[in-house]
Amino acid sequence: MTHRRRRPVRRHAVVLWVAAAVIVISAGAAASLAAKGKLSSDPIAPSGFGSAGGSYSPSGPDSPGGAAAGTGAQGPAARLIPTSGAYFGAYVQPATYTPAGEIAAVRSFQQTVGAPITLVHTYHPWPRPFPDQADRYFVRSGKVLLLTWGGTPDTKKIIMGRYDTLIKARAEAVKRLGRPILMEFRHEMDRPNLQWAVHGPQNFISAWDHIRAIFAQAGALNVGWVWCPTGWGFRDGRAQAFYPGNSEVDWVCADIYSATTTETLQEAANPFLSWARRTGEPVLIGEFAVNGRPRAWPHWLLAAGELVKLDPQIKGMAYFDANGTDSQGRSFRYWLGGNPPALRAFGQLLSWPAFRPVLASGR
Repeated sequence: MTHRRRRPVRRHAVVLWVAAAVIVISAGAAASLAAKGKLSSDPIAPSGFGSAGGSYSPSGPDSPGGAAAGTGAQGPAARLIPTSGAYFGAYVQPATYTPAGEIAAVRSFQQTVGAPITLVHTYHPWPRPFPDQADRYFVRSGKVLLLTWGGTPDTKKIIMGRYDTLIKARAEAVKRLGRPILMEFRHEMDRPNLQWAVHGPQNFISAWDHIRAIFAQAGALNVGWVWCPTGWGFRDGRAQAFYPGNSEVDWVCADIYSATTTETLQEAANPFLSWARRTGEPVLIGEFAVNGRPRAWPHWLLAAGELVKLDPQIKGMAYFDANGTDSQGRSFRYWLGGNPPALRAFGQLLSWPAFRPVLASGR
């Protein structure tokens, strides 16, 4: 998908919205959207852009029932799992797809909603080095970083070792970061339009295990591994087969979009959450937003926040604050800019006790 950009102050929202639209259709935006993976064929909405710890072991079975439930992250990454409450944050579409642009977008977003977010979602295409300046800034400023490693690497080449040098370099760079992060490898791997590179569940699982093994061997134990297919994939039953097993996953996740404002996030998320309960793992909503009337967004957002109260397994939620066009030529508009009531609702959510995560120990 494409993304939108935040305005530093509310009176500039219209101007920045126009600027974001121009960026979206630029070559730079196109490249960034490919990294985010916002190329979805799901009928519900354009889907999302998309343990280190311990020694590597063979992957568990595809269903959660076959692995020891609730094993959780080990090492430094385990400290990111709240004992109560949940993180609340966003991907914020920048005006320019640079580290400086990403930092400015998040800072402006926080200024506009009137409160800091606790979770920042960033995206990186397969060949581009990370963590970058923005990732390091967010971690140093106390945010929980959800880093998505996207793009379309061929899983068969990963399994064959063709990318081992690149993977090892990323693992060593993440280790040098010195602080725990959450990381998704090839989010939304269940999307039909990605299967030319993913090659189905078994190849994805083998590629996941291969990457995780290299990170473990490099000593990058500060990664909490987040497995994140589409929410729609749990509705039609395609996502579950891609699960590497509890022994290889620290957080279970889905990117969930409501088709209209009459469909609550609870309704859209229910198939995923029903499945996730059997894993016992902490749950992350990696992306969420709604299609439909912007006038109804404030009420929809506040209702979405209730989900974390209803399901304490949910330990984090990240709004997808962007505008763009998917691979089917369908436009999506999730950007909250120019919608002051929705921005106020987002700020209100940040004040809820449920979104004040409590950690077992300091990070």
